[in-house]
Amino acid sequence: MNDHISFFREIQARSKFEIEYEKRHSKKLATQFNSMKFLHWNENKVSEILAFFLNPNEGHGQGDIYLKLFKEELGLHFPYDNSKNVQVILEDSTFENRRVDIVLKNQDKSSVLGIENKIYPWTKDQENQVEHYLQYLQYISNNHYQLLYLTPKSKELTEYSGGKDIEKLIETGKLYLINYEEHIIPLLKEFIKNTENERVRCFLVDFESQLIENYMGKENLELGSLNHLITETEENIETAFKISNTLNSIKQETKNLVDQQMLQLAEELTEKLKFRIIYNEQFHHFEIPLFKNLFIKFNYEEGGVIYGLVKTPQYMDSHHDKVYLNDLRNYLGIKFRTSHWWPLFFLQYPNIEHDPAFWIDVRNGKFKKFMKDFIITIIEAPDDLKPDM
Repeated sequence: MNDHISFFREIQARSKFEIEYEKRHSKKLATQFNSMKFLHWNENKVSEILAFFLNPNEGHGQGDIYLKLFKEELGLHFPYDNSKNVQVILEDSTFENRRVDIVLKNQDKSSVLGIENKIYPWTKDQENQVEHYLQYLQYISNNHYQLLYLTPKSKELTEYSGGKDIEKLIETGKLYLINYEEHIIPLLKEFIKNTENERVRCFLVDFESQLIENYMGKENLELGSLNHLITETEENIETAFKISNTLNSIKQETKNLVDQQMLQLAEELTEKLKFRIIYNEQFHHFEIPLFKNLFIKFNYEEGGVIYGLVKTPQYMDSHHDKVYLNDLRNYLGIKFRTSHWWPLFFLQYPNIEHDPAFWIDVRNGKFKKFMKDFIITIIEAPDDLKPDM
């Protein structure tokens, strides 16, 4: 136990040193700046960036160097005589009106590559999704076809999406499972090394940094000296693995704690406001008797935790289009976004897989207080701002 305590103290000391060093030299280092932060980060955007660089004819001006590296590093069969005739298509529609995220075709379609991109481990495939994609690629190719299933390392492909022949498809190379941590991030390092234009290189560096932050944690960018500490002794390596292996159970315990806190909050608000408020553990929403059309809700989405107002199923059935609550948004003073399900939602905690802020705020009670304040603010907002609720 004393060894573990010393290990933690050493990590904290080194972390504080590096943070202080960064503060003192922030003008030159600018480690917090990343152009990717200005983008709406989702699967479509990441696919768009990947397709842009794989296309030899796009505006990066580097020809087919990225496509060549992509082929070589991943061991792909995709021959072409003239890179000008290579096609890279985003969201190519299949017979079932589904869309393959990226499709690459050579000049005579003798080889076709498809990429199905999932940037979050919890994103669910549709039934027979991968199986249908493979059937489509086989149909449009004249000889060779292959589907790359690109995901975070922790996401698994099941028979529900890929069909019963998944193992056979993997063995024959028709289906190739790749991930961001072991394939795309190392590939981007090669992209960066082989880029001649400085502006393009800077963009790729930011893209690589964002992926590292998302899938390996920000400490991989900022606290590099921890690697030296961990590898100094065998005991440190063992301790680091023990800590790493407990994180998933800690996160699940903390999610259970969130539900306990939200149930307590519903009881406290019921007593305070003198009408019953119900918390639904399955869907993470609060049912407010004053509101017939909307729930107050938080959810684990977009790689983090979002919160806001969501339509009831009945209201969604009659209002498929987006419902904008602009007056209420202005009253709240927060840059809420709108989707078909959510009239108002905001990403409060990004990247909870690697950022500890949410887990800490649950443990210290700040997240419970945050949800309490939001619920009361919505309930007490002027009635003329809530006509659709």
